[in-house]
Amino acid sequence: MKIISINKPKGWTSFDVVHFLKKKFNQKKAGHLGTLDPNATGVLPVFLGKATRLIPLINNIDKTYRAVLKLGVSTDTFDTEGTITKIDDVMQLNSDEITKVIYSFLGEQKQSVPPFSAAKINGIPFYKLARNGIKVPSVSRNVFFYKIEVEDIELPFVSFLVNCSKGTYIRSMANDIGILLNVGAHLYRLERLACGKFFNYKNSISVEKLKNI
Repeated sequence: MKIISINKPKGWTSFDVVHFLKKKFNQKKAGHLGTLDPNATGVLPVFLGKATRLIPLINNIDKTYRAVLKLGVSTDTFDTEGTITKIDDVMQLNSDEITKVIYSFLGEQKQSVPPFSAAKINGIPFYKLARNGIKVPSVSRNVFFYKIEVEDIELPFVSFLVNCSKGTYIRSMANDIGILLNVGAHLYRLERLACGKFFNYKNSISVEKLKNI
């Protein structure tokens, strides 16, 4: 059985990585843990062949991210890929106020699923509806933030670490932080550092290295 933890590069979809590995190792079946958006980077465990049977057994593991959000600019996708919907001045904010709001997310939260996401309704991904101007239904789910650590605040950017449950959208968290601070925000950069205890950035391999093997 083959299980490979990939350090996904920016610009690749999770499907791109799976397709590459299936072709690289001549496998008919493959799957991964936790979809990463194309602009996100970091740990993406991929299971090939018979190893795909293990996915349902460990699919609920927690995830750890380093996120950078940009305050004062809101987008319809909650990240850099979307259309800007609102711009606000952030210079009146202070570090204590920002930190307090971010740490308020610790514990169980009810989180809205982003309209531009892979979540589906009647088999159709939300993002396909949103891109065609069709109103996406409001869907929320319970998520859990186990640990949050603010690393740096240099307005309009804020960097923080977060360890959270499966199904958490860091994009939604960024958007919600902006709403609570009354200035708007979007996810500027995201790197996944770990999936559970066994897959992390230290034991992951880049696509470029695999290409040369």
